[in-house]
Amino acid sequence: MRNSFSRISLLWVIFCLVSLRVHAGPAFEVFGKAAYSKNNLSANQYSQTAAGSTGIAIILIPQIRLEGRYTLQNQYQNRLSLSSTDVLTNFKVQTTIYSVGLDISLAGQRASFVPFIYCGAGYADSIRTWDYTNTLSGNTSPGTDRRTGLAGQVGLGIRWRLAKSAAVELEGIGYSIDFYKPGALVDISANAGIRFYL
Repeated sequence: MRNSFSRISLLWVIFCLVSLRVHAGPAFEVFGKAAYSKNNLSANQYSQTAAGSTGIAIILIPQIRLEGRYTLQNQYQNRLSLSSTDVLTNFKVQTTIYSVGLDISLAGQRASFVPFIYCGAGYADSIRTWDYTNTLSGNTSPGTDRRTGLAGQVGLGIRWRLAKSAAVELEGIGYSIDFYKPGALVDISANAGIRFYL
């Protein structure tokens, strides 16, 4: 009876290993995403944004990934009127975020289209610069402001698997710097990119 039990146990272990081998995805993934937009606000005002992120993911279980991300976003607005006499020009914002989070797939591993959510947190550094002009006096002076702190990130997207080793991704993502404090900086954007399964 002990031999029968041992054989059953061995068969069960082999079955589990085979099942894991069949259903387990690649151990690592690398990805890159980017976005660009330009908005004409008026005849002499416009804003533009360029952003990108890259990182590596480690698969914990087939539908959950642990991701490390590096995000860089540059925003520019040529003119921002504060009042009839006060104007900001060359308004620039550069934000860098280093984060770690979970990417959770909302469909099976074999699905071609996989919706997913991302939740992460990390360190952010945001620098704003501008030129302030008073149109009455004609005086112009530069200004700068810097915010650093804990950043939270939340994303929602869809992943389209093109081949065994690659997928295209579309993602809407928002971040907030010092999200637990009043006056937190918040930004929402969308991007597209590609993911490689190693």
